[in-house]
Amino acid sequence: MKKKSNYGKLIALTAFVLFTLLFTYSSLNLRNTDYGYEKQRLKNRKKELKETIDLLSAKKAILLDLGRVERIVVQKLGYDYPKKGQIIKIYGE
Repeated sequence: MKKKSNYGKLIALTAFVLFTLLFTYSSLNLRNTDYGYEKQRLKNRKKELKETIDLLSAKKAILLDLGRVERIVVQKLGYDYPKKGQIIKIYGE
């Protein structure tokens, strides 16, 4: 009778160890899969941000173009170049 009791404990212990190993393997495998999806999501986000940075850099370059600024000042604001011998005083500095 004693041998049956030990045999049952051995089977239970083996089942427990096997279950623990399978659970650990599955957990690590699922975590690794999640990390793969997260890595891909971050790569996509990085690509989107890089495209946004490139677009904003292009807009900045267009807005800071001195030829464009000069055209706006002369055409839309009605400013003109100073005449020869003209003195321009700037107050407040």
